[in-house]
Amino acid sequence: MISSFSIILENDVLYCSDEKKYNAFEILLFVEKLLHSINPRNTWRLKKIGLKHKKQSKERVIVEHVVTKAGQNLFFCSIGNFSVGSLESFKMLKEFSKQVSVQYNDLDRLKFSSEEPTFNNVIELITDYLKDKYLDPLEEEKIYEKTIKNGQNSILYAGISAQGLPIISQLFDISLLSNLNRDKTNENIELFSSDLSAKLATISMNTQIRAKTRIKEIHIEDTEDVSENNGKKIILFGNMNGYSIDFIATGNFYKVKAIFKQFKSKMALDSAFREEFSGDLRPYRHLKHYLDEVIKNFD
Repeated sequence: MISSFSIILENDVLYCSDEKKYNAFEILLFVEKLLHSINPRNTWRLKKIGLKHKKQSKERVIVEHVVTKAGQNLFFCSIGNFSVGSLESFKMLKEFSKQVSVQYNDLDRLKFSSEEPTFNNVIELITDYLKDKYLDPLEEEKIYEKTIKNGQNSILYAGISAQGLPIISQLFDISLLSNLNRDKTNENIELFSSDLSAKLATISMNTQIRAKTRIKEIHIEDTEDVSENNGKKIILFGNMNGYSIDFIATGNFYKVKAIFKQFKSKMALDSAFREEFSGDLRPYRHLKHYLDEVIKNFD
């Protein structure tokens, strides 16, 4: 159930309880760069990352995302076969962060604390305690699909890339540009979409290369969003014959995922995806109609 724990501060993995899982935790470094690039106000909090291995086994990295007094992003993480709706796993991580805070009350200096010879031993005592405490609650936990009453499901972005290169993309919610203090011109929208597509492709490729697995989903919460969906943002990744399909939406995870599967199934029938990407974008221009159609599936 619980495979490994980790502590990550900005671009540094300060602790990893199992070196075999180190590369999986490295994925957070690329996700952190994505969050910083599209949310410089630092109001988004990473919650979980879904992974899927070739043998159909699934894992999730769950995250307690803390912003320190100095504005640094600090991630307390655990990887295992946690269910997407697990509450016990987040109780465990919250306790993980509290226990570390008790031992090292100045989290802004955690980087320096991690260089002390006793650091790994102290954190290992904490993680061993958490494993013993939460093993049974996690195994016995009953998961229920949550629905958001009167909530709205909205698409923010959709795109297709190959070999790390954007093929076609569309930004449905141009308010994301407000986070960057950019004018909402067609040029800025196109630049933002291309940059977002490239960063998502980088996350997907590095997950395959470094962790030898595929990234399937990223869950984020916006602390400034007080709408019915509680600021829940979902990034979904799909792979189809070497092509990457990326989807960013808000709302209920299960409903958004169902729409994404339909979107992917329709595109899978298109002959454009039967050929290997050659770098020529012309054969893919017609794919835009899939992006135009997908918004009709949302509330």
